[in-house]
Amino acid sequence: MACELRKRLTVEKGFSLMFGFIKSHQLLSLLLCPGLQIPRLSVLCAQPRECGLWLSLGGFHERGQDWEQTQKIYNCHVLLNSKGSVMATYRKTHLCDVEIPGQGPMHESNSTMPGPSLESPVSTPAGKIGLAICYDMRFPELSLALAQAGAEILTYPSAFGSVTGPAHWEVLLRARAIETQCYVVAAAQCGRHHEARASYGHSMVVDPWGTVVARCSEGPGLCLAQVNLSYLRQLRQHLPVFQHRRPDLYGNLGHPLP
Repeated sequence: MACELRKRLTVEKGFSLMFGFIKSHQLLSLLLCPGLQIPRLSVLCAQPRECGLWLSLGGFHERGQDWEQTQKIYNCHVLLNSKGSVMATYRKTHLCDVEIPGQGPMHESNSTMPGPSLESPVSTPAGKIGLAICYDMRFPELSLALAQAGAEILTYPSAFGSVTGPAHWEVLLRARAIETQCYVVAAAQCGRHHEARASYGHSMVVDPWGTVVARCSEGPGLCLAQVNLSYLRQLRQHLPVFQHRRPDLYGNLGHPLP
């Protein structure tokens, strides 16, 4: 099955990112495929039924009910089950309004509305999946909230730039995995968008210990990683950091710096 999917899904650079999973030797194998070009979500609904995969897809530009008033879209992450049904949708809550020297400015809020809430982790055959998108990974409060809500796998479909990618991509993903003791799956857009912007690529999967267990190169590709929930639970038992937290000392850390 993996060879067949490699042939079908590894295509030229596009604008949607995906991962899925298949059963393998009583563990679950993640299939991560950056660069899949998807013109419409409806095209994707046939893929899970045909391949027996759950798919995490993002980010899609979605017109919400407030489109007529705002003329702005939502950056949406969609989770499809193996029957092609939408199981969850998450609208990106942290918008990337930054100016990085050498990378070009980004003002996502000019065209995008921030999502109003987090999505509760979704039970899947691979484990409980928490949904996030790209810039969200810079906010540990979000990943900790998902872990405390039961997430075992955190997903970050992303498009990191050519400057922030080499500097921060891997270290942020490993940090989110270590602090939440979750698997972290990050499908990464790759290639040049236009003269002023290129995406870094290097999709990867990180285990709860912080080890990169699968990765793609800079260009389109496919990688496989096993998800072992017994290992995750054993690690959480040996290193029970969530039991040691002191919210009485540091409480809510979501406020801006003074």
